[in-house]
Amino acid sequence: MNKNQDKIYENRIFNLQWAGATSYDFDNFIIGENIDGNPDFYLNLIIGIAVKYLGHREIENLINSWTDNPRREKYDLGLIYMLEDFAYNKELCKRPVLESLRKSFAEKFLADKYDLQRRSLAIRQNQMYRLEMLRMKEILGVSPGRISKKDLELYKNLRLPEDTDRTNLEERVLDLFKTYLGYKENDILNRIPFIKFSFFESAGRVSLERSIMPSSFAGKNQKSHGLRAFILNFKIKKRRESLDYIEKTFGRSLFDEKIRLGIERDLCTGGHKKSRLFYTRGITENDKYLDQDLNKKAIERHLLKFKANQASYMRAISLLSKEIKLKINLTSSFDEDISARGKLASRLAYKAEISDRAKIFKKKNLVTDPSMKVDLLIDGSASLLDKESEVAIEAYILSKSLENNSILVRVISFQTVGDFTILTILKDYDEKAEIKKIFRFKTMGWNRDGLVFRAYRAILNKDIGNTLSLILTDANPQDLKPLITKGFRFNKPYQDEVGVEDAKKNINDLRKKGLKIAAIISGRHTDNAKEIYRSDFIKIDKASSIARVCGKFIKKQILSIEKS
Repeated sequence: MNKNQDKIYENRIFNLQWAGATSYDFDNFIIGENIDGNPDFYLNLIIGIAVKYLGHREIENLINSWTDNPRREKYDLGLIYMLEDFAYNKELCKRPVLESLRKSFAEKFLADKYDLQRRSLAIRQNQMYRLEMLRMKEILGVSPGRISKKDLELYKNLRLPEDTDRTNLEERVLDLFKTYLGYKENDILNRIPFIKFSFFESAGRVSLERSIMPSSFAGKNQKSHGLRAFILNFKIKKRRESLDYIEKTFGRSLFDEKIRLGIERDLCTGGHKKSRLFYTRGITENDKYLDQDLNKKAIERHLLKFKANQASYMRAISLLSKEIKLKINLTSSFDEDISARGKLASRLAYKAEISDRAKIFKKKNLVTDPSMKVDLLIDGSASLLDKESEVAIEAYILSKSLENNSILVRVISFQTVGDFTILTILKDYDEKAEIKKIFRFKTMGWNRDGLVFRAYRAILNKDIGNTLSLILTDANPQDLKPLITKGFRFNKPYQDEVGVEDAKKNINDLRKKGLKIAAIISGRHTDNAKEIYRSDFIKIDKASSIARVCGKFIKKQILSIEKS
């Protein structure tokens, strides 16, 4: 959106609130958002109706009273939850259309496509999540299933009485919060400057966006000391602890911190500006202070599956190696060496009279292009958890088969955990395809594919014309963090069309630079694969069939490199 469109859209939302309040005599101070993180028609109308009955100053003052409270997200959600119920029941007889609007709101909240957002709400504010689920199901007449006595009591009692008005709103809300939400006054955040609180950095859900309020700013003559300095240092410490967790779980950083931050600054822009990047070679046996147990269990899992069907997997390596070799025989060059066997070299035949050990034959030796490289990029998101060992074995079969043909291979896994998108080099070009190296692969977190393909640029050689990137994935980009968009708070959940389009855009950017890209797909998302990888993909169901299914496909990709 451009600035004019932003303003039009903002005015439309504010007009909804003024229409609900039947008054223009107040400045809009909150914006109601739905499950996908975008401003919602019904919720903003409800906010206006709440202002009509309870007063804009009274509601704003109430919200301001916990602005500096570290638990303010919970109290904001709790207030919106109560205002929605109160305003709906007060106004329904005057505006019957509210019933259908409310049902549409509930249907959207419970829609399958917003499963990620609901899970995010459940993780961060589980109590409010349970209440919202109960209400939405009640609105739609859906059975709520089993409800605990505690939740049932909370659901029945966290409501404003019908006779609530401007004079008793604050007292009643705070009494309910103290009784049911553990409300305690706390203003520890009052020294942090320039707060604009957003509940949709993890994912969109029912909430509100605060406008910037005067209490959000420290005085211009204040210095960075005392409580403000403590809080800022605390935030830096939390960021450091987050990085430490990633390092402990995935391995030491490939780059020193200054370089890593520089890469992050260059690549985490636009829709990914709140994301972070981490590169590593994984955890080795020498990394005693890192999470060896996680590595050990992953290797054990994959080895157990591999050994159960070892003959089949070794046969797949042999067959795929031969398939690839046949293609190289047609496209690569040969050197001739003098040998004790082979094709007779007539100019050397006389030496047979001198010694029966004379080398009088020519032997052709295959010489592959020394600059040809293959990068295997493996999707390590939790959506492949049930196929984790299959994917690890596929990566091993592919890397071993390519290595058997003297093709340089690198194996890289990728996933997104929290703010971090992580690329782990399990095997580098100059390393052997050792089973225990590749079997360090583990699935966890999400897959922010668009950012992965951006991050990949940082570890690509400048000459990428002879590189094939072969991606093992389910072609289903998903992340809890939304795609940040320009303009007025219109962030998009990173899933479905949004995730696919972002992945497609960044893949195409790599193609324009000359990189050859193809994919081997596990799972059912073939429509996504067509969008992202065009026709350069093939679907596989199990590792043991990789030679049969992928042989011709991989040969085709190798040929495309050699022709370029």
